[in-house]
Amino acid sequence: MDCYNFCLWRNGALSFDDLAGQITLEKNGKVLDFFTGEVSTDHITALQYAELATKVQGMCKSIRVTLDQHILREELELCPLFDMHFSIEEQDKLVGRIIGTTGAEVLQSMLPWVTFVLTQEEQDRMMDTWKQATKNTMFTEWLNEWWDESSPSDASSSVSDKNISQDPNGYTFKPGWKDIFRMNENELESEKRKVSSDPILDPRRKAYLMQNLMTRSAQQKLPQGSESDESDSERLHRCSPSFHDEEKQIFGCEHYKRNCKLRAACCQKLFTCRFCYDNVSDQTMDRKATTEMMCMNCLKVQPVGPVCSTPFCNGLSMAKYYCSYCKFFDDERTVYHCPFCNLCRLGQGLGIDFFHCMTCNYCLGIKLLDHKCREKCLETNCPICCDFLFTSSAAVKALPYGHFMHSACFQAYACTHYICPICSKSMGDMSVSDCFFIYLRLNSIY
Repeated sequence: MDCYNFCLWRNGALSFDDLAGQITLEKNGKVLDFFTGEVSTDHITALQYAELATKVQGMCKSIRVTLDQHILREELELCPLFDMHFSIEEQDKLVGRIIGTTGAEVLQSMLPWVTFVLTQEEQDRMMDTWKQATKNTMFTEWLNEWWDESSPSDASSSVSDKNISQDPNGYTFKPGWKDIFRMNENELESEKRKVSSDPILDPRRKAYLMQNLMTRSAQQKLPQGSESDESDSERLHRCSPSFHDEEKQIFGCEHYKRNCKLRAACCQKLFTCRFCYDNVSDQTMDRKATTEMMCMNCLKVQPVGPVCSTPFCNGLSMAKYYCSYCKFFDDERTVYHCPFCNLCRLGQGLGIDFFHCMTCNYCLGIKLLDHKCREKCLETNCPICCDFLFTSSAAVKALPYGHFMHSACFQAYACTHYICPICSKSMGDMSVSDCFFIYLRLNSIY
């Protein structure tokens, strides 16, 4: 081993160990003692790493001080100017534009830190501003779901009540499906009367709650032995693996590639995905109420999660993508969860290839930042197939006058028609086919 003469100096003077004729160095968790006259190349490298680490630490401290000073100047100088020169509506629009390009993961990491450093009054003001800017969206619903899940004891007092949550207009967002599932018949009837007579409840939320309440009421009236009507072969089929590609033995179904089945909260039966459930049921599956899944590798029913919890599977992943809010698994496509739609959508994410428009209440391609807004324009049915566009899994096309339909429906419709089916205006310049049409490619997979 080559050795070099190397003397350890600290702050321009010999260290105590140097004076004692010995240098003590820690390397890979071991303390190494050697004399100052002979230091190997390994020792020099380790000392260089230690010097670099000290420099990086100093740079980090310097950056933190600079950022603290910058933020302080923003609060003292820019915030008063912001309030002075922008109206409340303009402020809401600017805030909406900024957070509309901020993904759920960033918000999740940022909110606890922000609420920690702000006073209670500042927290309330910030949340009021955010909720006002996102009043057309599902942000409050997502915020309550995530906050209750992450830190219910600490955050419930600062953002919303844990049991009864409200949006900025005072609309109640309770009961949820879990609460409904625990109610007896009398409680269900009482809750139906409360919901139907509530004058301030958002019509969409009222319809959703009434549907869940009536569904649960109907389930309770079924004979107790109704579940046994299912044949043994059907039960065996549901508890057996299903395949996305049977030849290659890839788990999943015709709709999705995944390694698990979900247990529906309403009937306690196993289905690979919500589409498989919808194909055999007269109602839609509430995946957010799902609490259990079955791993198709070990056939063990367990709490829903990103990996199998059994020792047999040794942490087998259920899919590359897992959303704990939507209880959604996907092993093939790039997916992100939008906190303002409160749905999973196809794409790289907010601020990357999509942004959420707070007025339209939809995720649009990042190239459409400057577009014509129409309030909640996608919360309607396709005029051709009558499917709800907001939660549709198909691509959506925008027409020149602010109306929307599925791209596939448009292609079929445009073969024989040239006017908008809603307003009866021309769908474009007939001399140049399709030049006025904007493809949004808004793919929701919820």
